[in-house]
Amino acid sequence: MKQYQQRSLVAVLTGVVVFVMCTSTLLYFAAQKLGRQLARDSNYIVQHIDAAAAERRQILMRLNNLKSNQCNSNTLIEMRRALFDAQYVIDIGFFTDDQLVCTTGAGKLARTITDNPPDYIRTDTQTNTPVRVRYEPQLYLLLFTSRAMEVIIVRQGNYNLIIDTRAFNDKVIESTQWQVIYKSTDKMFHLAGKNGTYEQVKNSAFLPYESIIKCSTNNPGYCTAAKLPWSQFFADNQFLLIISLILISLAGVSSGLLVDYSLAARRSTITRVRKGLKKGSFYWTYQPIICLRTGKVVGCEALARFEDKYGVLFPDQFIPIIRKANLTWRFTQVMIDKVIKELSTLEVLPSKFKISINIFPCDVETGNVALLKDIPVLTDSRFIICLEITEDEYLDSTVAHAHFKALVEAGFNLSIDDFGTGYSNLKNLQNLSFHQLKIDRTFVQDITTEGLKASMIPNIMELVRKFNYTCVAEGIETNEQEAILKLAGVHYGQGWKYAKPMALYDFKTYLISQKF
Repeated sequence: MKQYQQRSLVAVLTGVVVFVMCTSTLLYFAAQKLGRQLARDSNYIVQHIDAAAAERRQILMRLNNLKSNQCNSNTLIEMRRALFDAQYVIDIGFFTDDQLVCTTGAGKLARTITDNPPDYIRTDTQTNTPVRVRYEPQLYLLLFTSRAMEVIIVRQGNYNLIIDTRAFNDKVIESTQWQVIYKSTDKMFHLAGKNGTYEQVKNSAFLPYESIIKCSTNNPGYCTAAKLPWSQFFADNQFLLIISLILISLAGVSSGLLVDYSLAARRSTITRVRKGLKKGSFYWTYQPIICLRTGKVVGCEALARFEDKYGVLFPDQFIPIIRKANLTWRFTQVMIDKVIKELSTLEVLPSKFKISINIFPCDVETGNVALLKDIPVLTDSRFIICLEITEDEYLDSTVAHAHFKALVEAGFNLSIDDFGTGYSNLKNLQNLSFHQLKIDRTFVQDITTEGLKASMIPNIMELVRKFNYTCVAEGIETNEQEAILKLAGVHYGQGWKYAKPMALYDFKTYLISQKF
């Protein structure tokens, strides 16, 4: 349960990390898009500023070069020609001594109009003449006396231009607030857009990417400020945002599930077993085999155990996996290498000490078992190597008989393990070159209850005597079981009555305590 909780926690954290990373990526690209939009708006406005300034310079320079001193028909014609080609200018006026005397729209005025003072005066760099500029939020042209217009009035020489600020404010601009200003050395003058935006952008703290200030390089002093809040940006792109968040959430969930699956696969039994064979997660314990007649230790059985960072696997968990995954021979190789090397370090063990090693029946059929006689660590060992093989249909073949014969000739002892529990074929007892028969623990545990299996022990011992085998009974736990087996003629015993399977150091200590 603890492993499952840890796995789930890792999966959830992975999903959260992926969600945060994807959300951060989304915000990054959103910020880039927001920044590009503000840059487009500011560039667009500055382009209008430069274009309006160029148009103003072109019109006023040409008209002033006419050097007209009065508003006559020729002057009006030239003014109207200039207005016809203009993009920003909506009216042109002619002045005499600061008095407006005619306009392109109204013609010659019946009564002159005194010019108002400008907001600021700047010097035209090309003509070196003053340019008077005034912002007028509500101007009623003579032709449209009922409609107020927001305009910029620029006067140079005898002429002035009425520039409509609506040319700046079309649907291309997406910024919610923007402003065009002119900055002199000590003052700032509003020309178009929302008054106060420039100061707000300049002096207030905004989130990154949601405001910008850009100034014209062709017309120094003219600048624009634009602001597009994140809230408005998300509102304008809410459909895309919703779709993106859904996809990000799916990515987070999918990543969590993928990690969960990956961890589950890594922690699956078959994966742990495969890695365990490579990384040393398997280790072996040793259970002594006792001579029932003398009580002395005559050998031991090597029993596999498994533990890795994910915990313990029991033999009934990893043995079926080893068979199913075709890892039996690899397992046997690892076992032989480890067991013989470990026991060889115990000087207390005599040269004829018997070591029982379990062999998988399928390795008999495939011929792998025949390779045992070519393994130096076995053939050069000072011990008697007893190969315990569980009864199986694989044993009932000509190939198996040939392999067993070769192993016996090479000096190995052969033992039928767990006799009576598997594929029982009495012909094997006669035809195969076995030395030993091992009675399964279920028969031993049934002795004291006088069950069916217990009644079979005398018959098993008759077979043992008939074929001149030695007999080992495993699973002995009580003195009563030992006495009955001894009376039946069983030669050797193995079980918790004598000792549980032990690690190498404990096994050495046990042997010394037994005065081996």
